[in-house]
Amino acid sequence: MIRENLRDSPVPNPATPLGVGESRSSSAWRVLIVDDDEMVRRVSSRMLKESEILVAESGADACRVLEEHEGQELDCVVLDMRMPGLSFEESFKSIRRIRPDLPVVACSGNGPDAVGPEFTDTPRTGFLGKPFTRQELKDAIGHAMVRAAP
Repeated sequence: MIRENLRDSPVPNPATPLGVGESRSSSAWRVLIVDDDEMVRRVSSRMLKESEILVAESGADACRVLEEHEGQELDCVVLDMRMPGLSFEESFKSIRRIRPDLPVVACSGNGPDAVGPEFTDTPRTGFLGKPFTRQELKDAIGHAMVRAAP
């Protein structure tokens, strides 16, 4: 599914927040990966090994994680478009209710036409097609974050 060789490794636990006055390097982010497929979460986490990673299995789980980390910096959410439970649209709206300015990257194997203009025309969004490479993942996150800049 994702173009990356993977050795057995556990899915990372939620990252420890940065302390006051600490900063990340320009190549490291704090990202929430939301996908019902454990392999996708694991591989995506490894692709962003220089970043701090939070993971969630569903849109509802993503909202729980965001609420648990309220007040902590988060750079982007990578949100799978097909998961059980909340639809992509419901998940996106719920995430934006919790964190209105948080960049969100839609992730799908169905191509960019899978997301409508109500998503793509919204600031702080991006699209990532499956399968993807490490560079494509980083580019999609970077694009959504740039679209978030004032």
